[in-house]
Amino acid sequence: MSLFKKRSQTRKVQSSDVPVPPTTASALTPSWDLWYGKFKVVATSGNPRLQLQGSNENIIDYMDQQPLREAFERGVDATELGMQFAKEFDVGAFLRTNGIFK
Repeated sequence: MSLFKKRSQTRKVQSSDVPVPPTTASALTPSWDLWYGKFKVVATSGNPRLQLQGSNENIIDYMDQQPLREAFERGVDATELGMQFAKEFDVGAFLRTNGIFK
């Protein structure tokens, strides 16, 4: 027993033994999936026509995602962007432009 105490008392603390709390930035920054999900929920609640009737599919999923990824990388708030998108996006025009309705 005394040998064990002696070794444990002389053991140095290594940096890997000390837990490192997450940085504030990473703790506050959502992942792309969380950000995108929040954007989609907010936009769809503001403009229910984005949800395809009788389906789990959403028009947002069929759109070019690059502008949304750029907004995410710039730190744009998903809720604010979703509300703005819901107000400004014309579902009928999108469907006509993409050949769904003529």
